[in-house]
Amino acid sequence: MKNYLNKGLIYEWFNAGKAAILIGLITWGFLARTLLVSNVDRVKDEIARADSSAFYAVNLGEYFILGIIFLAIYIFANGVSKRNNMMFLCSGPYTKKQIKINELICLFITLLLFIIMYLYIVATVYIKYHELMYIINYIPQIILIEVLRLFLFGVLGILLMLTIDLLFSNSIMAYIGMIGLGIATIGGIAKLFMVISYFGQFERTINNFIFRKIDKDGVRHYNLLFGQGNFDNEQFGLILKGSIVMLIIIGITFFAFNFFEKRSKLETSGKVFSSKVNETIISIYLSVGAASVLNIIFTEDRVSRVIYKSGQYTPLIASDLIKVLSIDILSIAVISFISFKILKKIIKIVG
Repeated sequence: MKNYLNKGLIYEWFNAGKAAILIGLITWGFLARTLLVSNVDRVKDEIARADSSAFYAVNLGEYFILGIIFLAIYIFANGVSKRNNMMFLCSGPYTKKQIKINELICLFITLLLFIIMYLYIVATVYIKYHELMYIINYIPQIILIEVLRLFLFGVLGILLMLTIDLLFSNSIMAYIGMIGLGIATIGGIAKLFMVISYFGQFERTINNFIFRKIDKDGVRHYNLLFGQGNFDNEQFGLILKGSIVMLIIIGITFFAFNFFEKRSKLETSGKVFSSKVNETIISIYLSVGAASVLNIIFTEDRVSRVIYKSGQYTPLIASDLIKVLSIDILSIAVISFISFKILKKIIKIVG
């Protein structure tokens, strides 16, 4: 990593993106303060009703705007003429790998700035409500969990963004691709968990290993790394397992980043994609993602009626399982094929 570090590239990146970073930090500061104050107000109401005095971890979806902010920062820092910029930099003393590694370092530094901003907002909220803070429980634990979430999901998001960018030779298409591939990924994951729900014991094993723990009294404790709720002693094991899973995913994504970085060549890139292989990979991925989303839309109600036909959750068995899986496989295969053909025609027109 040290061999690729270049102060000139880092300075140039931050100089180009400084306005977007500043606006992003201010926006994030307002959002973080809103979330924290809302959390404190909720605890105040619960204390008044003698219900609870626990500080809550917020819903992970509240941080979605951070992804939008980082995408905007990346667009401003890199501009809209990716191919020309890359050719200009590579014609000088910099290698393509050096440029991408320095982009990665710059985004990690930016993530650190956002985490520092969050801690600053935490300090201001703590000072404002200092008298109330003495009777609110688990504040340090929840703040540590939120920082861990920001770091892990931030690193993963940055790696995914750069990996997707490597697949394209056109900046505008790369930014559109990040959104499209993000939606396709969410659709694919949602469909995967839907299929897992068909198998009762398998679903419980995965959920109990990563997302929740059921104690000896039958109480469910949900992993705050992925969800919202209050802190308890069961969280240590859950968060450790969740962090290990996240680190494995980050490691796989970093491997993909290195793989596509080596395959991305200016000489072989087209008007849209960095190579023909990448064009095929993206087309297949988007097609399967679109098919997964459409499959969920059209089959979720029907599957739910089968799974909950007795009024409570019942794993699919025998004929029902075969029938539902057959419908899933057939519909996804057909829609994926049609989507792939349509995408290839669109790409041919654009490229």
